[in-house]
Amino acid sequence: MSDRGWQHSILQVIGTRIEALAELHPWPYLLFLTVFALLGYVFLLLFPLLTLAGVSGVYRALVTTPGVAWWPLPAWLFVAGACGVVSYRLFRVRHSLPAGVVLDRSQAPALFQLVEDTNAHYGGHGIDRIVITGEYRLDIVDTPLLALPVWSSRSLVVGLPLLQCLSMGRFQCALARRLGQGSRRGNRLLNWLYTLRSLWPRYRDPSPLGDPAYLPLRTLFSIYAPLYTVLSTAAARLDELQADSYSMELFSDEDVLDTVTADAVFRLFLREKYWPAIRKLREQDAVVVTNVHTRIATVLQAGLQAGNTDQWIEHAMSAEQQWDDPWPSLVRRIENIGHAQARMTTWMVEPAAAEYLDTSRSKLDAALEDLPPPRFPRLQPWPARLEQLRRGVLSPANSLLRRLKNMLHPGERAGEMKH
Repeated sequence: MSDRGWQHSILQVIGTRIEALAELHPWPYLLFLTVFALLGYVFLLLFPLLTLAGVSGVYRALVTTPGVAWWPLPAWLFVAGACGVVSYRLFRVRHSLPAGVVLDRSQAPALFQLVEDTNAHYGGHGIDRIVITGEYRLDIVDTPLLALPVWSSRSLVVGLPLLQCLSMGRFQCALARRLGQGSRRGNRLLNWLYTLRSLWPRYRDPSPLGDPAYLPLRTLFSIYAPLYTVLSTAAARLDELQADSYSMELFSDEDVLDTVTADAVFRLFLREKYWPAIRKLREQDAVVVTNVHTRIATVLQAGLQAGNTDQWIEHAMSAEQQWDDPWPSLVRRIENIGHAQARMTTWMVEPAAAEYLDTSRSKLDAALEDLPPPRFPRLQPWPARLEQLRRGVLSPANSLLRRLKNMLHPGERAGEMKH
């Protein structure tokens, strides 16, 4: 069986069967996913709780028994020591904020005011910062302030390509759906399950990645986080449909239909035409590729005004739903808001970036242009992942064995250095 076959035989089968379960039995599916989501918290608390259990066992062996219970004492000491080291490394984890250009209010006063006004309508939690990235995205990212996900900082991540593609009205509608989704007024469970999709992978790739003490947690989340992402895809789609419904509180169904259609078409155009062309040019000569983000609107207008807008809409409508794509299909999204056919205005207006970003400031303009274009990494085949995991396990283990050997036989190390 090929490497690609391994991927489809495991992840795709799981994803398609879970999707079928979610369609036929949504509440049992959500109950199962909720229990599975709680496993992440169990994994985080496992080693601190084992540390406490080990300390308690040592105390009972030394104090509470009539005589010192020597036979369980080494076991409890090992549990307390090993789990204590893992817990110490866990509590040292500091999560990084989303990468990109953090806007100051003076650089985008209209954007900050729009976010505050829209958020006030939905009664959502405040946004701590606005980050501009080089991807086509609009999302709220929660970053835990501590090692454990108890308190979080909220960042509104806005892709510069999205600001270049959407008009001011479409961007306002897209922002309303995202902030309404984040308010969790009627979708508290779904949005909690949705946000965990970006939380659990953080514990698979934290800063102390190469530390042998973090290896047990890294191994657990290397298996758990991708599996949760696959299992929660259907819930993420339901939450995105709820987000479309939220936007109808501030915009008409025709405006929402126009925004949903334009968003799907622009994503498709950038993914299939624009970014492949940019990558090809950079492979040929990286020097000639400039103004990658700022000229998106011009290229988009030329590409969609050539009489083929209807073809792109039809292409987006007929696009097959991928098993690992958290976005619902365009057909399902427009049906969710009460329409049967996608529709968007073809005339182009000034992009939202011209209204909401003050690029007259040279530092902001340079920082935005330096944003890297999005990457579309393909999922590694299972043999490559297993080999990567094997190296990740063996490398820290070998390093630890070398340290122990040097501690136990310091003379050998000194002899080697003399020779």
